[in-house]
Amino acid sequence: MTNIYQMRNCFELKEAHTAITRADFENHFTKTAESVRFTFNGWDGKSYDGESRSARVYRTDIPGYEAARFVKIGRALCYIDEDSCILEKATGEYHKEAEWLVDVLRAEN
Repeated sequence: MTNIYQMRNCFELKEAHTAITRADFENHFTKTAESVRFTFNGWDGKSYDGESRSARVYRTDIPGYEAARFVKIGRALCYIDEDSCILEKATGEYHKEAEWLVDVLRAEN
């Protein structure tokens, strides 16, 4: 897999190069039955002690990134950093870290 941020070059980015259209998201990402437990590791302003959450996994059809796992939390499309394991202090469990990739805009009417 190539650098995950290079995947952003496959899209025409909007809003100061931080967002993709809803159509691009729906055309290139598919929700799977798989779920993942992950942490934002503090960048969400809450999970400073590794507090985790679960979400359904999305996969992409973009060549070179088919193995990557993504989660969508609100507007944010994040990727799961498979090389990162963060300790959740309350449970003693380790979870993968989610990193922000792009925002997904609302559908145009």
